[in-house]
Amino acid sequence: MEIGSVLLLNAIVESLEIVIPNSAIMNAKQTKLAILLLAAGQGSRLGNIAKALLKKDGIPLIQRFWQEASALNAIESISVLGFYADEIEPLAKQYSRVVINQQAEEGHGSSVRIGLESLHTNFDLLLIALVDQPRITQTSLELLIDALEGQGDEIDALVPLCQVQRGNPIVMRRRAVLEILNTPVQTPRQWLDQHPKRVCFYETQQDTFIADVDTLDDINREGLELI
Repeated sequence: MEIGSVLLLNAIVESLEIVIPNSAIMNAKQTKLAILLLAAGQGSRLGNIAKALLKKDGIPLIQRFWQEASALNAIESISVLGFYADEIEPLAKQYSRVVINQQAEEGHGSSVRIGLESLHTNFDLLLIALVDQPRITQTSLELLIDALEGQGDEIDALVPLCQVQRGNPIVMRRRAVLEILNTPVQTPRQWLDQHPKRVCFYETQQDTFIADVDTLDDINREGLELI
């Protein structure tokens, strides 16, 4: 190569600047995740049984969920129990901190609220899940988390939407959770309804997010084993 060509090449190389996008810098920071699993229900439509202890492939649903979630490396994991707590707690506490809702008969909202009030860590995102969704996997959880992280700062919550039906789990940023906690008796569902412009409804064809267990037909469809 001629000297002139070498000098030109060097000049080009020296003039190049590597620009790292802000998104890449942000993603390099590990997101701190907290997980709240609701397992306090009575299972009245199933004849009063603990849905958390229904088995899929021989594994209780509460154990199955936490095993799938383990790869997410959450900094805080909480199981909210109510009905059948004595039966479920020995298993739940192997994977999470256990909180007992002493007013579980008041319904889903009270369990969510006590779970939120039990959070202790400086998390960035909170994933709120239901124990009776047997198709939830590590991949589906990661899909929702990544989808919220990919939204702009104006979006503080993400809800899966399948066949025009809201699904679960949902994911919320810390500031939204703090707003809920600063409003007496408010629940995530109420916050979502009051702040539609701050919510992303993540449309998907995966019925994983709407498949739950409320009836004997659901148990048969999902191939679950009764206790």
